[in-house]
Amino acid sequence: MQMQAQALQPADEPLNAVRYLGRNLKLEVFPALFSEVRRHGSSLRVYAPHGADTHALVRDWLHGRAERFLAWRLMRIAHRLGRQPSRFALSNAQTQWGSCTRRGHIRLNWRLIQAPVSLIDYVAAHELAHLIHLDHSPRFWTKVAEICPDALARRAELRTMGTSLFLI
Repeated sequence: MQMQAQALQPADEPLNAVRYLGRNLKLEVFPALFSEVRRHGSSLRVYAPHGADTHALVRDWLHGRAERFLAWRLMRIAHRLGRQPSRFALSNAQTQWGSCTRRGHIRLNWRLIQAPVSLIDYVAAHELAHLIHLDHSPRFWTKVAEICPDALARRAELRTMGTSLFLI
């Protein structure tokens, strides 16, 4: 089953901020011989040679953080549920936040790393509930609510902010 998202085309204008775990980080770009991205307080510092693709460097940094953090949040909730996915991977989907197959493979969109942790947990809970009910029946939504009591509010918040997560 898939959790839908709405995508926007990335902006062609320069980035001056990036969202990470729900917080806005000021983007600071510095000239350097080699590319590196580091978080420094409320800033994300990008060190790059002249002409480097800053968008790509930031995307790669976010993707790397997503790989570890989303897996950790998913497994944390899975442990509470008493069910483990058979496999976890990141997704680059343009229209969904997550998916769960009949075989128990769960994929979460790497762009979720920009959302607040509460929304990441909601998507994880939604996909983990599919390990028990592979549909969107009332029983499924009851299970989601057991895992994430304010799921409907979080779902609404994700829908409100969703398109902004596709800008990078």
